[in-house]
Amino acid sequence: MRVVFASDGWPTDLPDTEDLVLPASRHWRLLQRIHGPGAGQLSQRLAALTPAERDTLRFPHPEFLQILDPRPLLDESARLGGGWLINETLAAGLHNGNALWFGTERNVGTLLADAVEGLGISIHVAT
Repeated sequence: MRVVFASDGWPTDLPDTEDLVLPASRHWRLLQRIHGPGAGQLSQRLAALTPAERDTLRFPHPEFLQILDPRPLLDESARLGGGWLINETLAAGLHNGNALWFGTERNVGTLLADAVEGLGISIHVAT
């Protein structure tokens, strides 16, 4: 697995805004914590946002962030085996230039890190 860290401000190799997509299952995860906060780190960060900022996550403008339609990825996801969240993310990486971006290394998770082996997907962490 190739992990690239970008720790000095905005990552220079982050794709253009028009190329930023979020898999539907990852968007679902954000929405779950917006509507049903827990005690975790994600819930705490979302709680710190203004209502307008939360609405930006709930209804992202497609010029800035697109939610990836999972239907075209279903066959590829099923071929990879395993769970939906990881496989949809892997299929999205394969479909979108073999690169995945995460906010912290912890968000990558061991299952996803292990699953990218042999697929040619680079994991980027914007810390």
